[in-house]
Amino acid sequence: MGRLVRAAVTFLLCLIWALFVLYPNPLLLLRSIPRAIHPPIDPAAVRPLARKLPDDPDTIQRLVLDKYVPYSVPWTTMGVPWYFPTPKEVLAQGSGDCEARMVVLASVLEAKHIPFKIEASVDHIWVWYPKKRPNALENNSVAFIKRTGGKVRIQVPKGWRWQESYRLEREYFWDPAPLSRKLLLFGGLFLIPLRHRLTGWLLAGRSPGTPAGQQP
Repeated sequence: MGRLVRAAVTFLLCLIWALFVLYPNPLLLLRSIPRAIHPPIDPAAVRPLARKLPDDPDTIQRLVLDKYVPYSVPWTTMGVPWYFPTPKEVLAQGSGDCEARMVVLASVLEAKHIPFKIEASVDHIWVWYPKKRPNALENNSVAFIKRTGGKVRIQVPKGWRWQESYRLEREYFWDPAPLSRKLLLFGGLFLIPLRHRLTGWLLAGRSPGTPAGQQP
């Protein structure tokens, strides 16, 4: 039982350390979770932008993605690995990831009364509208969540490939992470399991590697 408790405490400390390193401001994570469940579509926040755009959804998507919300990951925009923004935050920031682009595009379509639904794969989230042309990341074979209004439908993604998913997740979460955060993360995760041994060495007044009974 004592070993099980120590393992549970070690796991909890590792989890707390990882959250602390990845989210120095935990409010960013706490805000993101409910927004991921209920995406903050806000036509009022994008109305000035919607007035500038035509009524063709393909053109709207191209302008939103290429001009108004160029792609960038949360490590760049918010200093954290994942963040789910509101349309107002995205427009103020001027760039964002697929979630940021999705909420702006969906909000513009809603402001213009163009029907749409939100779809998501393991690695990506996007807006689907009538006559939209599918592509490698946005198609029915990789979608596993489809949201229309308040209704959510889950399906098995037939076209999902774990190798491609691994590549996309690495490029999103790991590659752009600052080196200092990587070192902090793994340094803490390495030392926490050794805390009992390190404490014993300190209490014994000797350094690691000093034979028992011998002064350091």
